[in-house]
Amino acid sequence: MSVSSNTQKTPFPLLYAGPISYYAKYIKNATEFDIHENFTKQTFRSRTRVYGANGVISLSIPVQGGAQNSPINKVRISNIDAWQRIHWRTLVSAYKSSPFFEYYAYLFEPNFLKKYELLLDFNLEMHQTILKCLQFEIEPHLTTEFIPIQKNDLRILYSSKKAHPLSLQFPKYQQVFSYSNPFEPDLSILDALFNLGPETLSYLQNLNL
Repeated sequence: MSVSSNTQKTPFPLLYAGPISYYAKYIKNATEFDIHENFTKQTFRSRTRVYGANGVISLSIPVQGGAQNSPINKVRISNIDAWQRIHWRTLVSAYKSSPFFEYYAYLFEPNFLKKYELLLDFNLEMHQTILKCLQFEIEPHLTTEFIPIQKNDLRILYSSKKAHPLSLQFPKYQQVFSYSNPFEPDLSILDALFNLGPETLSYLQNLNL
């Protein structure tokens, strides 16, 4: 499937395996990514949320000092600790029994084995892997300069501190730990992919965002 990249004026932020609401918006309004915006800590630019046996798990990419308010294309990852190994082991533990983990795991694992210096590069390669899994054909475009924040700007919509305003209306699907825990809407797109597989794109298209 392909889509025009000029259907929306404001750019998207480039997130780490962004939430379902983010990809539902992206596939309908795909546009360029703002790589000149200022990085803000504790946002989905460097963290994602998945569902483990004990509830929601927040995975955070460590960044080097001085990253706050630096252009996101300059933010460097701190590779002192084995964060990629931890994140991948967490994904395996959380989703190894999901219907489609093995179906997609071989595509994602290389993203957690390759060493990245820049947050931008990791996020972009993860995004391209996600699009491949969705079978959604579009070449990501990157801004050449900072675009001022506008009203209802997408760059301030996806907060890791509060839920998307429409998330409680999202249709439920079977999650790995649904037998013991309540349904958690709007987690990382990875949660949908590993649980819904090829049906994920239709799920996103049916969300009224």
